[in-house]
Amino acid sequence: KSACPTLRHVFVLGETCPVGGLDLEPLMDGVTRDQHKAAKKAGKAAAITADDIVTICWTSGTEAQPKGVPRSHNEWIIMGHGVIDAADLEPGARLLNPFPMVNMGGISTAFIGWLLLGGALIQHHPFDLQVLLKQMRDERIDYTVAPPAVLNLLLQNEAMLEGIDFRRLKSIGSGSAPLSEWMVRGFHEKYGVQIVNYFGSNEGASFPSALKDLPEAADRASLFPRLGEGFSWACVLHDRIFTRLVDPETGVEITAAGHPGELRVKGATIFSGYWRAPEINQRAFDEDGWFRTGDLFELAGDRLQYLKFVGRLKDIIIRGGMNISSEEIESHLVAHPAIAEAAVVGAPDPNLGERLAAFVVFRPGQSASLPEINAFLTGDRHVAVYKQIERLDVIEALPRNPVGKILKRDLRQSVATETQPA
Repeated sequence: KSACPTLRHVFVLGETCPVGGLDLEPLMDGVTRDQHKAAKKAGKAAAITADDIVTICWTSGTEAQPKGVPRSHNEWIIMGHGVIDAADLEPGARLLNPFPMVNMGGISTAFIGWLLLGGALIQHHPFDLQVLLKQMRDERIDYTVAPPAVLNLLLQNEAMLEGIDFRRLKSIGSGSAPLSEWMVRGFHEKYGVQIVNYFGSNEGASFPSALKDLPEAADRASLFPRLGEGFSWACVLHDRIFTRLVDPETGVEITAAGHPGELRVKGATIFSGYWRAPEINQRAFDEDGWFRTGDLFELAGDRLQYLKFVGRLKDIIIRGGMNISSEEIESHLVAHPAIAEAAVVGAPDPNLGERLAAFVVFRPGQSASLPEINAFLTGDRHVAVYKQIERLDVIEALPRNPVGKILKRDLRQSVATETQPA
């Protein structure tokens, strides 16, 4: 009692019951063998297993109404091992989580890794850059995650990084928007930090582009390992996730470079279906059980060993019958020296169907006109003329949801409303 002051009762099952114990043996009198078996069977049926649902997260709702995504203990644990492996984390690592723990970003980024590694979990929300930097300095962080726009800003303002122990901070995760080669290379050359480029979703798609598999900065900024059969990767998820690209119009599998197709996935990280949504699940999975991600990729590399993100199926702008990837144009726009961030959507047009509308955030003290931007696209970036921007909106900040994804539905609604006839 002195060693365990909160201990109130000791239950004993056996031949001898010590003084003060509560003997359970009499309760067993009269219990038949069949009753005992039935009790054991009921206990097993009620037991929690690693394949039981532990969370129901909700999709961010960037395109439609949010949907519940159930995930099991096992599915989370596998994702956690993927992050630990990609970021090269060690037991006892100190992890800074800048996201709310409501979806894949917040839970897999640091929480599951903390459970698996021990160490410390430092929470940060809502996002405040100055507070985040103070936490990185004061808490001696080993790993964190930041969107590309923040990493670009930090690399351009090196004074903001003073005091951070880069002997400990060896990797930073990023994603949800295009990464620039100069940012990936800059953090490695100046600070010895590897940027891990993640492509993932609440449903369980997980593709880490890490130093061990893509050592070149240009590759890591734009390519992901083609996981599954036929290729060997150092990534711990290499045999846990399987992929295929399918032409969204014909349903034929794509096996050559340069042809965008919808990414479909299977594997240990992929969820089993949306919560209480049988009709949606029929559309979400194809007849062979592959999950339709709604994301467009191309095969790349000399052995077609890479996946290159092209955009969302709904992010394809059809101008005069020509398919244009908004993601492609955005990646060119952010290469302009005056542009900090950009988002491209289709503006309704009665003749061409859609025209390209760009929403841009300029860098402090910088600006550029629409003709100047198009001259940069066609001249410096060699973009085809039909992919030029035809509407330019300058805004202070792009609309985002709580986890940092750009709300393109708001931008589409803006241009659609303004182009409707009176």
